Amino acid sequence: MSVWPRSDAGARIAPALWVGAWMAGFALEAAAGSLVLWMAGEHGPALLAVLINLLVCARFAWTLRPGQVPLITRYARCDEAGLPRECEGYTRGVTAAWAALLAIFALIHAGAVPGFWTTRGAAFLQSAVCLAFFLGEHPLRARLFPQSGRVTPWRTLRAIKRSFGTRHAA
Repeated sequence: MSVWPRSDAGARIAPALWVGAWMAGFALEAAAGSLVLWMAGEHGPALLAVLINLLVCARFAWTLRPGQVPLITRYARCDEAGLPRECEGYTRGVTAAWAALLAIFALIHAGAVPGFWTTRGAAFLQSAVCLAFFLGEHPLRARLFPQSGRVTPWRTLRAIKRSFGTRHAA
């Protein structure tokens, strides 16, 4: 079974076409971001950070709707050890925690606009806290669910990579 999307006729859509579409989308996003930065002047970086955090927060939160598969649950289902039934509540909670954390960082970056702190300071704080949260979640998960085997950030990243192109029912 191919992970590449199929056209209506069922023929495999060339991976190069999808790569080109992703690159074009990225170029448009970069151009739009540059325009926002230019138009916003000195507050551009803070406003862009607010926007990005809200978009990523929405991505996590959107999957928490009833009948949907939470984003972290989707990733965990693609892990080589699979996802035991008793872990699904935990992965829903981790998804909610990421959404809340990103919403908080959107507010923190918004505080840089009136000058409460610098955008650089907010970005450094976010990088440190998000990295600590990502890395710290692994020993917690290993302790709570020892049946999952050795839990590592690399294994998590492989599961995230595998999840692209995979559909999961709720």
